[in-house]
Amino acid sequence: MSLAAGWVACGAALAQTPQQTTMAGSANCRFVAPQGMPAADLRWSGSCRSGWADGRGILRAYEQGKVAQIFYGRLATGQPVLGVIDLDGGFKAGRFDAGTLVPEADRATLIQAFDEASAAAWQVAAGYRKSGNDASARFYSAKARQLSQQMD
Repeated sequence: MSLAAGWVACGAALAQTPQQTTMAGSANCRFVAPQGMPAADLRWSGSCRSGWADGRGILRAYEQGKVAQIFYGRLATGQPVLGVIDLDGGFKAGRFDAGTLVPEADRATLIQAFDEASAAAWQVAAGYRKSGNDASARFYSAKARQLSQQMD
């Protein structure tokens, strides 16, 4: 089994923090980044509904023009709900509440988070393939395979 460094968040209500009130994105597709992600330059690749990032996709955090972290998963009304943050040397995975990943040792939730993250990466890869960006399509296809194998 390939074990990822992961945490699972469940439905416990959390006190609001400044991170949770910092909105990003365009006026027609707003979102909150998962807590701990660099917030200077954030970009969502996924669907938007009623002015909010909503559904599967990826959220990239850039620092000095380079991708620093990526969230793969699902947002609902602009809030991360299930997925994986790809970090140097590991992953944070699970459910999110108001942008915060709450630690819990529930293997089923971790599996769901990696499955959701893999599906989001496949979706983004397909979009790049359709637009003719083969290099990005290959990158996100490889990432989708890596994410799907984390809990094997």
